[in-house]
Amino acid sequence: MKTLVAAISCTALLALTAAAARADFCMQLNGGPFSGDLGFFRFKGSAPKAKGAIKTLAGRVAGLSPVFGTATVARDGTFLEIAATFFADATEGQFDVSFFPATSKDGDGNGDYGAYGVGVGVTAKIVSCTLEP
Repeated sequence: MKTLVAAISCTALLALTAAAARADFCMQLNGGPFSGDLGFFRFKGSAPKAKGAIKTLAGRVAGLSPVFGTATVARDGTFLEIAATFFADATEGQFDVSFFPATSKDGDGNGDYGAYGVGVGVTAKIVSCTLEP
């Protein structure tokens, strides 16, 4: 019985350690309606890096407002594109940004908040999640 309890405890500890070790990635948008907490996006897990990779995104903006979208890496690995829709203060927003090359921390694209579409030019930067407002 002691062995079973020890095994269960060890398994639980490993699961907690794995969850704590999971890194999120964060991005700051600037331009148009985006700055500060309305431009700070936190996504679960890490950004895709492999050529041709596609990853579903879930995250938050402006504290606890939901964000959902997709991140893709070009099949030749030349760029990373991140597009998402979000709702903050009961208002919809969206963006579509690209990073050239795929490993770059700086990108740009378009987005908007409070108006459907991505008609406003924005800059994007992959940043440390410790900077979350």
